[in-house]
Amino acid sequence: MHPESVRYMRECLDTHAADQPPGRVLDVGAWSPVGKFRQIWEGAGWDYVGLDMELRENVDVALEDPWLFPFEDASFDAVISGQMMEHNEFFWLSFMEMARVLKMGGLMIHIAPSRGRQHRAPQDCWRFYRDGMTALARWSGCEIVEATTDWDPAHVAEYAAVNPRKAARLKKTLRTENTIWGDTVGVFRKVVETRHALGTSYMRQLADRAEGGIGAPKAKPKPKAKTAKKSVAAVRKKAG
Repeated sequence: MHPESVRYMRECLDTHAADQPPGRVLDVGAWSPVGKFRQIWEGAGWDYVGLDMELRENVDVALEDPWLFPFEDASFDAVISGQMMEHNEFFWLSFMEMARVLKMGGLMIHIAPSRGRQHRAPQDCWRFYRDGMTALARWSGCEIVEATTDWDPAHVAEYAAVNPRKAARLKKTLRTENTIWGDTVGVFRKVVETRHALGTSYMRQLADRAEGGIGAPKAKPKPKAKTAKKSVAAVRKKAG
């Protein structure tokens, strides 16, 4: 885990959790030989639970299924991750589970790279920008409290040459200039019960459609073959 990630997690805890009493925090993708996030949260009085695929250093609970968590709804006061989502094949499913186990009004903090070399563990699938965090908030029934991306200096310089105002706005939405991974940080609050979230609604509808259930669109009836209409006079003539 690189130094910026540790510093950003500490900053987010100090900024966004300082006004709430310590509770129970779940760290998704917690494996770490040193457990920096555990040190940060336990140092602030929180009860830390590390979740990952195997019982290794800093892991308290091992998953049998990577996208189904063995916890009751609203089990945690905070849910965090650092450098997990880029390795997660279906991160949107994990995000919904993270929202489900979070209490209403609870805090979520996620840190993921926006760039950087491939680092498979065991795969490296995704990169994230600020808008990606905003989209995940909509998907999961959360509100976005803060989102920042450490933009590539070349990216900012390119805008500075043609649109200085946009370059200035980009600089306001980064935490540290000229980093290797260009971390994106998303801070969220849960405001909608997960069963009513936008993502849950779409997953339910898609499942119904796949099974041909209530949510499946009805097939349009085949149009009847057109037959030529004969006039009454022509019919009488033929009969005579």
